[in-house]
Amino acid sequence: MMRFALPLCLTFGALPVFAQSWTPPEGCEGFLTVQQRGCMLSNHYICEGDPEGDQWRVDFIEGGPVFASRINFETEWVESLSLFSQTRTTLGERPDPASLTELLETGIDTYDFTTVTQDGEETRWRGADVLTGETVEISGHELLVMTYTSQSDDAEGTSMNRGVNYVSEKWRMFLPGVSSSVLEDGTTGPERDNTPVQIIEPGEPGFFAVAPIYDCGVQDTGWRP
Repeated sequence: MMRFALPLCLTFGALPVFAQSWTPPEGCEGFLTVQQRGCMLSNHYICEGDPEGDQWRVDFIEGGPVFASRINFETEWVESLSLFSQTRTTLGERPDPASLTELLETGIDTYDFTTVTQDGEETRWRGADVLTGETVEISGHELLVMTYTSQSDDAEGTSMNRGVNYVSEKWRMFLPGVSSSVLEDGTTGPERDNTPVQIIEPGEPGFFAVAPIYDCGVQDTGWRP
């Protein structure tokens, strides 16, 4: 279902710098905005014609939208689009599909799958998500705390990451937290903190805003998804 990727790009390109809110593509409806640390904001929406349970997310930094992605009911990474490089990526082979259902039922979910760009570049992703048993409350919504380890292998080599994410059972999605790369000597690289600060629903102030408001003006402006 790639039909929404191109309209996303065109809509973003036309977005005026003074705009206070963003409108999803035609046939789509927004349901959540998340203001995060690290000068990030994510707008979440669903679209007619997509399989039931699929949902989209668009990430914004101070300079505007940078990344769009679609997940399915099990939170598998179905497709994504980098708005810097115009790289479009889709889900490939899945020896061990990611499963939010398994994570919620057992407390742990392993995964092993590939993603493929429009140029045929393949990346293999392997790892595990583990619920800690802890919860946090943000804007009145309870989120489950989850740790993860992840390894990616592509033509340029192997990368490893670990961190903390948050799981929403209500919206069947992961929200980012603190993450870092694992260096060759086993030590951890600099942390990146995109922990959610505000969760905003339709009708509430700030819903589908375009401007992140936390930690802005202090991070690396060369950020890339």
